[in-house]
Amino acid sequence: MTATAVVAATSSDAAAPADQSAWSAQANKVCVVWLAKVKKELGSPVTAAQLYSFAVKAKTLESQEYAVLAKIPSRTDTGDAALKAMQVDIAEVGSAITAWNHGNAALFVKTLKAYLNDGRAKSAFAIAGANKCG
Repeated sequence: MTATAVVAATSSDAAAPADQSAWSAQANKVCVVWLAKVKKELGSPVTAAQLYSFAVKAKTLESQEYAVLAKIPSRTDTGDAALKAMQVDIAEVGSAITAWNHGNAALFVKTLKAYLNDGRAKSAFAIAGANKCG
């Protein structure tokens, strides 16, 4: 999956639910800003080395976004679940980076593909009413 596809998969124009919590409204605002950063930073990797650089940048950006989202007060239970799903994403891309660092290119590619195709965080944020996240 290219970075463009990742960005497309992470953006959503779906309307927010009428009963959107204060937390999810703030989360959506944060995620719009971070989505713009992702579009700017990640590019479209083609080679294995570019994929590694992509993974490192993705982990950094996602970790920074997580830190901002975690600071939003009045998080709902579904917001907690969304942040937990995001932590799984961060760990998954971290595992891919570790595989590369240990010289296991095949495991790196397999794990990075799993990370790129993992929709759990997107789904969890949508359930929390933060459909601009994930």
